[in-house]
Amino acid sequence: MRHILIRVLSAVAIVAFTASLALAQTAPTPPSTPATPPGAVGTPPPMPVIPPVEKSIDGAVKRIDPLAKTVSVGWFLGLFSTTLEVTEETRIVVDGATGSLQDIREGDVVKAAYEAHINKNIAKSIEVTEPEPRRGADAPSTGAPKTP
Repeated sequence: MRHILIRVLSAVAIVAFTASLALAQTAPTPPSTPATPPGAVGTPPPMPVIPPVEKSIDGAVKRIDPLAKTVSVGWFLGLFSTTLEVTEETRIVVDGATGSLQDIREGDVVKAAYEAHINKNIAKSIEVTEPEPRRGADAPSTGAPKTP
């Protein structure tokens, strides 16, 4: 009889210890939220507005996506790049004159000002400071020399 009593008490102690561990690991109840004023039922609280940060970047153009209207500009020895979204308000200057996204080429060195938003960078201005040598009329001919 004594052995049965020891086993029952041991089992009760193990169950009590296990229950106390389980209760200690439950998440605390969140504090109650204040009552919403009448007329504001179901409206979430306003999100804080984070103003965009104005930044600038100097570097070579790594990639241009005319469909997405983006330009990737390399920095830190070309190891990193920042993608800028070009909008209708973006001021583009090429060879001292107003240009467009189609006038920018991969390899051009640019200076760009942009607004860094939470998930995208909006280009305010892009100025080509050193154009990439273009092939075509300015390139020297590799064929036979011209005869006078």
